[in-house]
Amino acid sequence: MARSRPAPWLQWVGLVAAWAASRALLVAVGLRDFAFYPEGRLAFDDLDVYAGWLPTLGSGTLPTDDMWQYPPFSGLFFLLGNLGPDPVTSLMIAILAVDLTLTVVLARHRLSGGWWWVLFGLMIGPVLVSRFDVVPTLFAVLAVLAAAAPVRVGIWAAVGAGLKVWPVLVLAVVPRRRALPALGAFAATTAVMLAITAWAFDGLSGFLGGQGSRGLQVESVGALPFLVANSVVGGVDLEYRYGSMEVAQTGAGAAAAIVTVIALLGFAVIAVSWWGGRLARSPVGDVAFTVVLFSVVVSRVFSPQYSIWLLALGVLCLTDPRSRLRIPVALVAFAALITQVLYPSGYGWLLAGDPGMVALQTLRITCVLVACGWSLWRVVGAPPAAANEPALAPTAARG
Repeated sequence: MARSRPAPWLQWVGLVAAWAASRALLVAVGLRDFAFYPEGRLAFDDLDVYAGWLPTLGSGTLPTDDMWQYPPFSGLFFLLGNLGPDPVTSLMIAILAVDLTLTVVLARHRLSGGWWWVLFGLMIGPVLVSRFDVVPTLFAVLAVLAAAAPVRVGIWAAVGAGLKVWPVLVLAVVPRRRALPALGAFAATTAVMLAITAWAFDGLSGFLGGQGSRGLQVESVGALPFLVANSVVGGVDLEYRYGSMEVAQTGAGAAAAIVTVIALLGFAVIAVSWWGGRLARSPVGDVAFTVVLFSVVVSRVFSPQYSIWLLALGVLCLTDPRSRLRIPVALVAFAALITQVLYPSGYGWLLAGDPGMVALQTLRITCVLVACGWSLWRVVGAPPAAANEPALAPTAARG
């Protein structure tokens, strides 16, 4: 006799309980140092940075320090820190609320998606509950799930991009023949957000200068040769800029320029594939994951929290039976797990050129590069296996 599945409400209770337990663990390792997770408190440093912006934001001005690199609309989210007596606690609660919302959204699409996100949260680590990145990620996921309705894609992508730019990339899930409504909705929503932020804050364009001035962050793909050289021969100059450690060695500028050229060429190929309809033949989750993963690989920055973007989109791949990117998603998840070893507890050793930590960083970058190449081949290069249709209809009953 076949075993009956638990009632839907019981499945939801189990999922929410697992989410609460996993996030409680992440909060715990970020609040104190455990023997199994030394220096976990360093992962919560960004919450203090966010809280430090509140007086400026509350006065109606966007921050001007070099750590402010967010689009103006994000200032409205950070102001949630003023809703409680302790800004850090208020911001963490807001981030956890968004993370729970994302879990529910993924689970409503397909119940296993919620479970995958609970697991991926543990693999990402405490940066999940202490970084702003889960907020734009929620809107990017909503945009991909709305692929059947281009206007909704444009609206959700615009809100996400108004928070942290990169969700604009998920517009690639809309086929060219249906792109005009999506682009129109994106433009209209962006105009509304700019009007709101212009009313709320001064200094709307300040974040652009910070983004354009960034060098090669040590965790980025382009910085890996310098880390290897620092481990082998030593003497590579690193300096703290824009809230992270960057390569200041001779040749870093040339390396950054090469990465930029690769990015331009790669996005040109992706754009041609989109225009010609090739992207439209792959599942929308695969398209979004591939385009965002490529943007991370060619970025001058690859912070630990970028795994939040990738793995949330990766859930859409894992829960779509047509997806051909399960191995790339697994590689990115493994890279996220490695990142927890490198940051925060191993970060000082990495900067000092410790061979073990540099080897782990090399493995991390290798996993991401293989995942990116595999994804590009499947989505952009190889003959497609299935037509691009919206992801499977939302349901709580699917496994």
